[in-house]
Amino acid sequence: MTLKDTSQPEIVAARIVAVSGKTVKVLTEDGQTLRIPLPSNYRQDQTMLASLKDIWRAGIWIPVNRQLKRLFHYDWLSEPAPVPATNH
Repeated sequence: MTLKDTSQPEIVAARIVAVSGKTVKVLTEDGQTLRIPLPSNYRQDQTMLASLKDIWRAGIWIPVNRQLKRLFHYDWLSEPAPVPATNH
């Protein structure tokens, strides 16, 4: 299945093909290979790295920004949930 939303052409579906300590290599739905650098907070978070490896092994397609070479914290099917403010 191909993502055909042309309102944001820089956002594409991609499948992780490799995870290293500093980058994630993805293959987009149109066959383009991208190396996405991981920010330092991702590199230090063992849970995040384990999650990326699980996504890689499962072959799950994820949204990536082709132009900025960035991963998303959420997918394109749902809006990120706002965090309610708390008063202490």
